[in-house]
Amino acid sequence: MGDAIARALRIDPSPECRIVNGRTVLTFRRLGAARWPEAQQMEFALRAAAVARAVLADDQRRQLKRGATRAIVIAFKDAAVVGGCEVTARWECTVPGQR
Repeated sequence: MGDAIARALRIDPSPECRIVNGRTVLTFRRLGAARWPEAQQMEFALRAAAVARAVLADDQRRQLKRGATRAIVIAFKDAAVVGGCEVTARWECTVPGQR
């Protein structure tokens, strides 16, 4: 699923995809997105959620197909070295389900 989402969004690497408490959680790493301006983060999150819904709806597995209408969590996680220390930045948005 992550590879299909990455291809549609034209990004590399693919997001990590998990289902947690009925929600699909997509974690994008190493994009630098945790430090983007908020408008750019929101635009990407909404686009990623729309792509994920399409991929989920097309999947044959019932649990994944059901996830197409539920909330999707988009998370950006980036790390950098600052002053010799690893600093991790995380940004998260929960896109509501479509019932």
